[in-house]
Amino acid sequence: MIRVIAFILIAIGTNASAQALRVRSGEHEGYTRIVVQVPPGTGWVLDQTQTSAHLSIAIDEATYDTTAVFNRLSGNRLKSLKQSEPGAALEMTFGCECVATAFLYRQTMVVIDITPGKFIPKAETVVPTHSFQSQNVTASDPLPIEIPATELALPLLRLSHQNFEDHLTSRILQSADREVVDLELAGVGRRHSNGFGPLLTAEELAPNLRLSSVLDDVQGLNNLAIPQLDAKPECITDSELAFETWSGTQPLPMQVSALRVGLFQEFDRVDRVQVLKLAKLYTYYGFGAEALQALALLPDTTAEQRRLSAIASVMDGLAVPASNPFEGQQRCNGFASFWALLTEGTLQPEADLNAIERSFGRLPRHLRHQIGSDLAEILVSAGRLEASRRILRAVERVLEVKPVDVTLTEARIADAAGEADTAESLLIDVISAPDAATEAPLALAHLIQKRWSDRGAISPRDLGLAASYAREFRNSELGPMMTRAHILAMALSQDFDGALKRLENAGESGEWRLSRDQVYQLLAERADDITFLRHVLGLGDSARNALAVETALSLADRLAKLGFSAQAHALADRPQDQGLRYERAQLRARAALMNDRPRQALLEIADDKSDTALQLRAQAMMQTQDFEAAALTLREAGKTEAADRYSWLAGSDDADEGVTNVFTNLARIRATLTQPIERQPGRPLADAAALLRQSANARGQIADMLEIVQAHNPN
Repeated sequence: MIRVIAFILIAIGTNASAQALRVRSGEHEGYTRIVVQVPPGTGWVLDQTQTSAHLSIAIDEATYDTTAVFNRLSGNRLKSLKQSEPGAALEMTFGCECVATAFLYRQTMVVIDITPGKFIPKAETVVPTHSFQSQNVTASDPLPIEIPATELALPLLRLSHQNFEDHLTSRILQSADREVVDLELAGVGRRHSNGFGPLLTAEELAPNLRLSSVLDDVQGLNNLAIPQLDAKPECITDSELAFETWSGTQPLPMQVSALRVGLFQEFDRVDRVQVLKLAKLYTYYGFGAEALQALALLPDTTAEQRRLSAIASVMDGLAVPASNPFEGQQRCNGFASFWALLTEGTLQPEADLNAIERSFGRLPRHLRHQIGSDLAEILVSAGRLEASRRILRAVERVLEVKPVDVTLTEARIADAAGEADTAESLLIDVISAPDAATEAPLALAHLIQKRWSDRGAISPRDLGLAASYAREFRNSELGPMMTRAHILAMALSQDFDGALKRLENAGESGEWRLSRDQVYQLLAERADDITFLRHVLGLGDSARNALAVETALSLADRLAKLGFSAQAHALADRPQDQGLRYERAQLRARAALMNDRPRQALLEIADDKSDTALQLRAQAMMQTQDFEAAALTLREAGKTEAADRYSWLAGSDDADEGVTNVFTNLARIRATLTQPIERQPGRPLADAAALLRQSANARGQIADMLEIVQAHNPN
């Protein structure tokens, strides 16, 4: 016994063993923050030089995990962060003229702030060996050394004087109510201060002094540099959850009957222990609704009941209570991360995916079959395709025949991976499966949505099947989804009259808005002119404003091509639209050009440098008959032949020697014809012969110009 006690004492007195200390970082306005996680009660020292700082932690063979430090830093205050060997100090090299300050937060975090400023080295002082005694110094004795006044260049704290004044006044009044201080103010005039004794300064005074005041306890001061650390909930351990113990070794009917017999005691009092055991048993076997009914017998709610209720809701696909007990647990290592993912429905960035997959593998066979597809769907939505494939393979290993829900999830994975043919083949297999009660309509809805994304067509068989499912499930949870799938299938079959007729009485939820936009986009792409104009020109203001910006632009583009400038401008100039700014401006410019308003068109696309905007700008300049500017704009857009045409129309004779087309040829001939004739006044016969030759050449060049114009027939 004495040896055991001695061993415990030695273990307590020994320094912390070697471990990797996690280092986090954050970039803030005016400073860079480094946070080192340390065990409670660990000693530490921060030493600073002109361009660096060294953090020493009192842990033997300690190392630092700095892998994620520079991922969140955007400034240049911290240049490098390294450790020469295990147990050595953490070396921080500055990238600017900075100073470092440090403090201990919550006894477990060393917080280091790197702020721009001038470093002042520690003053070296000499402590005399003899003891000081009080001496009387007369006023006539001069000071032995004149100490020059130096400026203390430290970073200024961003503090609010008014906030401090308000909180200090509040604390003074509270202390006066508690009779800690009194409010008797001294009179006006000079106040006598007590003299101080001799000041002793140690040579190697450790910088471990900290001043604190009542303001340290004040909460809500936004200007104080308090580290903003998220208070994450404590992880729920596997021993606390004990999911493996929720069922015994006997068959389920025997366990249920034994527990139901003991639910009620004398005077019809509910046995709380029996109810919890029964609810856990139902949940373990996947009966979530039955487990919730059992929990409803208990009057109060505990933390254990909230966890059990959340897991039971997941089993039957029910809504999880608003106060999810597994919120923020995806980072944990155990079953808590698994149930947190299923209850939250989305994969968080800090989630421990390995722990989630390990927990799924520890489930009983029937729960892996029941929950596997839902888990894989969540992972597919998060883009973790390989993880979702591993989950499905784990489900297939416990089953002899692949179920249709697994095939449906595989189709979603293939679609997300870009394997269109594989996804379509798997969806068709699910639709044709004889035992696909609810999976077949889901697969058909996915297939129709995929055909819309690929802008494909729908077969008459699938259209009739969608109509049958929409009628069959009209009063179920799948009813609205199958109705929307049927409407979209009708639009893919170019039955726009029937599709839009069914949309007249549709709701205004997000799903119905999406279906309406999809139908109108197909209307703009595939409908004939009469059908398109009949449905679009009759749109009311509320229906037109309810369209998404992409749909409105598709309709406006089709209207502009058909010559309806006013209607196209109205769809491209809706006040609620914020996205696709340049595309909307281009449509407004097209509408302005159609209305012979070229200057308005130039204003609409003034800051747009795209090729489409350059062509519109050239058209506007053509309407203003500024052919030379139009030629420069078209040349910038790469339209060389069109630019040469407008250069020729502008009367410019500058033709590129390396380019040959009808307009450069015409420009060269015109340049030759406009050259001045060289006269010979002193030689009349030679001058007349030269005139005849030049006249013949001019007639030949004019004939060449007429042949070029007749051959190419330029507009």
